[in-house]
Amino acid sequence: MLPPMKVSTLVDFFDRLYPFALAEEWDNVGLIVGDSKAEVSGVAFCLDVTHDVLDECAEAGCNVLVTHHPVIFRSIKRLNAAELQGGLVAKAFKLGISVISLHTNLDSAVGGLNDTLCELLQLTEVKPLVDSGRERFYKLAVFVPAEHAEKVREAMCAQGAGVIGDYEQCSFSTQGEGSFLPVEGRTSPFSGTPGKLEKAAEVKIEVQLRREIAGRVVSAMIAAHPYEEVAHDLIPLANKEAGTGLARIGKCAETTLEEFTRTVQGHGILVTRVLGDPQRAIKRVALCSGAGSDFTGAAISQGADVYLTAEQKHHHGLAAAHKGMALVETDHYTLEQKHWPKLAALIEQQYPDLKTKVATRGPELWRRP
Repeated sequence: MLPPMKVSTLVDFFDRLYPFALAEEWDNVGLIVGDSKAEVSGVAFCLDVTHDVLDECAEAGCNVLVTHHPVIFRSIKRLNAAELQGGLVAKAFKLGISVISLHTNLDSAVGGLNDTLCELLQLTEVKPLVDSGRERFYKLAVFVPAEHAEKVREAMCAQGAGVIGDYEQCSFSTQGEGSFLPVEGRTSPFSGTPGKLEKAAEVKIEVQLRREIAGRVVSAMIAAHPYEEVAHDLIPLANKEAGTGLARIGKCAETTLEEFTRTVQGHGILVTRVLGDPQRAIKRVALCSGAGSDFTGAAISQGADVYLTAEQKHHHGLAAAHKGMALVETDHYTLEQKHWPKLAALIEQQYPDLKTKVATRGPELWRRP
């Protein structure tokens, strides 16, 4: 029998799936409330933390609640249980529920919320609408005796290094000669003699890794390395992860604005306003989960026929109308609810012994008249 899963293990799983480093600098993601060492009995999913959702989570036997919007968003100086935020945090602790937030990292990540919406609308040739991917890679280079090179390489890759897109265990090796002089009385070298300059055949191994796993990769590399002192370079890269961003643009089968709007509504998304000629031809669709009004200009400049997002601002509507681009505005809640069944299925596949629950008591504030 496998040992009980800890909350920290689940947090690491989400970090690999939707890296927290992709979150915007103003955001707050990861474990927001709870105990990283607690054992996980079940996982529930919701858009926002509410008292009803916490009750539903507890009734389902779940002690981890995964939310989109963080229950603590900005820095705070006090928690008052009589107020909304303080009351929610106090109740989560009282019920023993840990709260994990997947917010703009989920929006931006490959396979995240925006990609789920693209799948729902059957868009093809999808790419990020805006270049909001983060510079989050390092290159690790280490010098190791040739006979130990494979062991060190495997140790680094086992901790997540060497992943480039859909390829794993990627590395590059070059052969060379290293020199060193062990100081007498202070060293016990793997090879060579203290006080004597030595030369040894070595292999330089280079791997790419995400910056957030650098600590564990370097630790694994040092543990597998035979030398007392390990020469290595950890270099920040300007590379950005392909496919990430806070919005998407892609192609759809040609339709009209009227039919496209019906398709959106058919997926249970509440359309609040539509701007444009109902018979306008739609071939290229831009979209953004949540309140993406600020990306209207990017949708215009990239030739979208329609832009789908929540909470459009008046002046962005004027800009879209001037350029002849249609807008389909939705409410925030129903637009962002679509990812949780997919994520629950991923959890069930990865951890079949865990209970999962998609909350149904969410704050659907706006309703169809």
